[in-house]
Amino acid sequence: MRLDTSYLAYLTKDELRVLVAVEMGMKNHEYVPVSLIEKISKVKRANAYQILQQLLKHKLVQHVAKKYDGYRLTYLGYDFLALSAFYKRGTIVQVLSKVGVGKESDIYKCINSDGNFVILKLARLGRTSFRTIKNKRDYIKNRTQYNWLYLSRLASIKEYAYMETCYKNGFPTPKPYDWNRHAIVMSFIDGYTLCSIQELGDVDGVFIQCINLIEKFASHGLIHSDFNEFNLMITEQQKILVIDFPQMVSTQHLNADFYFQRDLDCINIFFQRRFKANLHSDLKLQDIKVIKHLDHEVKASGFIKSELNDNKELEILEAALQEQQQFQQENENEKFQQDDDDEDNIGQDDDDEDNQDEEGQQDDDDEDDEDNQDDEDDEDNQDDEDDEDDEDNQDDEDNLNNQEDDQKHQEENNNQENKVQQLQDTQIPKNLTKITELDQKNIKKFVQKKFRKKMVIKKNINKTKGMEDNKTLTEQALHYL
Repeated sequence: MRLDTSYLAYLTKDELRVLVAVEMGMKNHEYVPVSLIEKISKVKRANAYQILQQLLKHKLVQHVAKKYDGYRLTYLGYDFLALSAFYKRGTIVQVLSKVGVGKESDIYKCINSDGNFVILKLARLGRTSFRTIKNKRDYIKNRTQYNWLYLSRLASIKEYAYMETCYKNGFPTPKPYDWNRHAIVMSFIDGYTLCSIQELGDVDGVFIQCINLIEKFASHGLIHSDFNEFNLMITEQQKILVIDFPQMVSTQHLNADFYFQRDLDCINIFFQRRFKANLHSDLKLQDIKVIKHLDHEVKASGFIKSELNDNKELEILEAALQEQQQFQQENENEKFQQDDDDEDNIGQDDDDEDNQDEEGQQDDDDEDDEDNQDDEDDEDNQDDEDDEDDEDNQDDEDNLNNQEDDQKHQEENNNQENKVQQLQDTQIPKNLTKITELDQKNIKKFVQKKFRKKMVIKKNINKTKGMEDNKTLTEQALHYL
């Protein structure tokens, strides 16, 4: 496909708005109706018709009128949208010539605002040479409706993320400058693809560079999955650089051993056939220690946690659990405040009782002192018989004091039992059915706010015991979602 950018300089604002409107309408339409294009672009019907005819003339859109009057973007129109964004940013000021063609992309040589050469890579998924993308790539995932323009955009997003991460971590890759839609702008490499080289001065050195690159990718949790002579470039100094990244997978992938061995076999076979070199590597993925997980940063294919993050049901369930926990914490805080108040009141009552007991003890001590003084006076005057009577009286007083002490200990034990009983009564909710209903209402409000749907959560409460049924509230929320 030839990229003719001559008309891009004459593209008006209204024409650009119509192109953007067609792009937005293609999210849920194979062919976008004219009425929807007018509504999105906010252009009148007469003007919209003229603009669409002009765009159709330059092959920026495609017209179909079988079931209804509709339009869709072509790859050229999608290129114009990406290039217009690059022109505004100053990333590209001029497109020169095509320097390469692949099964899923076109490569162009351009000039940036600084006057330096840069490379523009335009994804071209959907060609007849590469239509088995559903089996070869994981862009589609669980999508049932898609178009080739959208898949090209996904491929460019992934490749730009891989290239940027690898470049920052010291891998020999082109420097990524900018990305928009299905286009990537990267640094220009003054070299040649390895497949076009017939002779090498240092075959062993280049072979070792390739094997070290495969090992370095694996030590960072990545496998290139397409490491061959077509995706390797060599400079005049015989330095190897890697290009083309959209097919990279994680070392945690189910078929990681197969992809790793395939990359290794491609290099072994190429050097043996092309340069007649007796070179071979028996490197194993299990023998390589992972020192850094770049697959976690870029969420490479085969990374299990990336699939869990895309699970909306888990996110909704976690949010519902958080709502329920917050509500329970608020109720517990209120209960603890009530308990503290009750304990303070009980403590004040106990202090009053202790003060009264101390006053009674002081009175008893004073009376005992007076009786003792009287007894001493009587002892001087009385005979031996009176002394025996006094001893009997003292034994009776001791018995009375022991009885009073026993009564005090019993009163203290009764007070402690009353405190424990009061704390238990305050901690146990009197009406369990009200608490469960409030929890159900909170989950119901959250779900309705999230999805804006009216839902009914049945009250599975055992009426005899006033307790919840075996199913928890979180399981009910997930069931009704």
